[in-house]
Amino acid sequence: MSKKEYDIVCEKNSNEEVLNLDQDDEYLTRWKQSLIKEKKEDEYGENDKRLVILKELRVIVKDREDLVFGIENEEKLKDLKRNPFVLKEGCEYRFKIFFIVRKAVVTGLLWKKFVYRKGIRVDKSNEMIGSYAPQSYPYEYLTSLETASSGIMARGQYKAKSRIMDDDLNTHAEYEYSFNIKKKWPEEEK
Repeated sequence: MSKKEYDIVCEKNSNEEVLNLDQDDEYLTRWKQSLIKEKKEDEYGENDKRLVILKELRVIVKDREDLVFGIENEEKLKDLKRNPFVLKEGCEYRFKIFFIVRKAVVTGLLWKKFVYRKGIRVDKSNEMIGSYAPQSYPYEYLTSLETASSGIMARGQYKAKSRIMDDDLNTHAEYEYSFNIKKKWPEEEK
């Protein structure tokens, strides 16, 4: 598929237009009505054009307290990038994101992640998040289980770039973070 084919983006239908399609299919109509709730004002205002707003990122490691990062504004995103968190080599972990969907249904959300060590990409992953209707309270998404690299060569600092896109290749959120893989947890090194 050529690059030009990706550049073609279909117009999104309004919620009202979506509800009016396929009215002869009773089950489909009820399903769409369950997804598309009555539009309410939100805290971000009408001038904010974002459809997906990230609220929080958590790093979940079994038998440990979750690492929680607020990521709803630029300053907090900068902190996440500047202040690496620690993973013990070989530990199993997951990410959980909390996000708001507003104004319209978003379809086919995909989480793309690239991990770098000393400027060289060492990992790339894509994870399908799903399709979501607008609502005022956050959705949660828990990633699949990952294992931190282990061994002396794996220890050190990593940088990661994440992007949340939809099936029309629109980027809804981008953020970076850094982490260190160490032989022990920070409290064990004392």
